[in-house]
Amino acid sequence: MDVYGLTKSLVLWVGEFRKEHPEASPDLATFLTWAASKTEEEIPEEALEITGFSIEAELAAYVGRLGRYSNTYIKAALEGLPFSTDMEFAFTAILDGAGQVGKTDLIRMMAYDRSSGMGVIRRLLDKGIIEEFPNPEDKRGKLLRLTEKGTESVKQAYQEVPKAAHLVSRNLSEPEKRQLLRLLKKMDDFHYPIYLAEKKGHTLFD
Repeated sequence: MDVYGLTKSLVLWVGEFRKEHPEASPDLATFLTWAASKTEEEIPEEALEITGFSIEAELAAYVGRLGRYSNTYIKAALEGLPFSTDMEFAFTAILDGAGQVGKTDLIRMMAYDRSSGMGVIRRLLDKGIIEEFPNPEDKRGKLLRLTEKGTESVKQAYQEVPKAAHLVSRNLSEPEKRQLLRLLKKMDDFHYPIYLAEKKGHTLFD
């Protein structure tokens, strides 16, 4: 295709993009992601290997599998450290960055359910990795922070966890990693408010 023809095609595509997204303030990355989706072939039914149902169900299944792979890699990387699960390390890492956080806020920051989150916090307290203390702004509440042991443990973990992180995305190119990160962030921006609303008592699928 000559330069004129390519330019004409791009102009037509921009017009089509604007029709589909009249309310958007698009940047180049968003447009390129949209354009890439337009050039991809339809996914045949036989490609829906896990659920065999729909592309949406297949996406959910692959996201779930990826999470399990990641958890396995992180658990292996943390072997020998005082973390029994990947979530114990994740909670500790959040406290390392935030300093002092309430129990409920910490669980929400991890988008975790309350009962499981409280279980993680209890285990970390029992291991002496974190400690709780009175909230100076609310005498009825308590805050969490790392102990000296916890600070040392999370520093050691930071040396090992990148091995797991690199393994998760090892077969992707740098542009693919950036595109995937944009898509995952877009999904998280949509789902996190739903998670918070559900925790406040709103019903899903209303």
